[in-house]
Amino acid sequence: MAEVKILPLSDSARLEGLFQDPQSAEGSWGWFQSLAETTLEPGEQAVCAVAFEGGTAKAALPLARKGGLLRALTAPYTTRYVPAFADAKWASYLGARARSFVNGSLQIDALDATDLKIAAFLDGLTSSGLFAAQYLNFANFYERIASFETYWMARPSRLKSTVRRKLAQAAVDQIEFRCHRSELAKAAQTYEEVYRASWKQAEPHPRFIRTMVEKVGTYGFVRIGIMKLRGAPVAVQIWLVCGGKATIFKLAHREDVKELSPGTLLTHWMATTLIRDEGLAEIDFGRGSDAYKRDWLAESRTRSGVIAGNWSTLAGLRAIAAEVVPTRLSAVVQKFQT
Repeated sequence: MAEVKILPLSDSARLEGLFQDPQSAEGSWGWFQSLAETTLEPGEQAVCAVAFEGGTAKAALPLARKGGLLRALTAPYTTRYVPAFADAKWASYLGARARSFVNGSLQIDALDATDLKIAAFLDGLTSSGLFAAQYLNFANFYERIASFETYWMARPSRLKSTVRRKLAQAAVDQIEFRCHRSELAKAAQTYEEVYRASWKQAEPHPRFIRTMVEKVGTYGFVRIGIMKLRGAPVAVQIWLVCGGKATIFKLAHREDVKELSPGTLLTHWMATTLIRDEGLAEIDFGRGSDAYKRDWLAESRTRSGVIAGNWSTLAGLRAIAAEVVPTRLSAVVQKFQT
């Protein structure tokens, strides 16, 4: 007999097995542990909505709970939310039973609606009795790769020219590159040092990167590329690699050497190295539609989200009035504008 329970994420004995064969770094147990340890807001608890059959977990939806509010266990770092679904049938079942564990509201972001299991979950959610609305969340640039040569030939001429000129200069300036697949703790520390010397704002959750590198790195999913100028690190990138696909996850370079285009050179070197050495079939650029990403990756897709409220509770009615209805109206307006 099937049933759904809410369990604390710390109940690893009953949950970890579902995440043993992740199809992406962001679907691994270590990823969700990292989020739970470093990104929760005050008063939130990391939990999982779990579908069981005969005592065996078949589907798990990692969530953060605060009172009657449930949200996906995600953070500004999440590029794709990947719950643990044994198959589309169990994904649909968990969605259809959502009203049994949503007392107030449920919000899930960073969804790949083209994924068959996610689509099945969303279909189930529409029949759950909750009042729901979907929305566009953020752009994700990507490109499928046949070979490095064909990939590089398709890049804009200005990018290829920049790389050619800067690489010629690099030979004079004693620039070297390295990709770390082990010794990740030291490489993560180097990333943080370069990040602090970059143009970027402080991280919203400062402990996340190092924790994630430690935990997700144990699966072999983390690559950290470092560019050094005369022995000193000037640019660092973190790539997440799994199943022939890579996400350019985090990148930073020192502001005082920007004239060398260190980020451009390191991206080129990492793409060259990982496409050829690891047979990458697809690369994506995480969250956002920054202009520079279009030079590196030609296609764009949309990650979506869903917000749902339980109309039979006061907290649910408030969420429906404040968030679900406006989201539905916004979607209608966008449809007519296009």
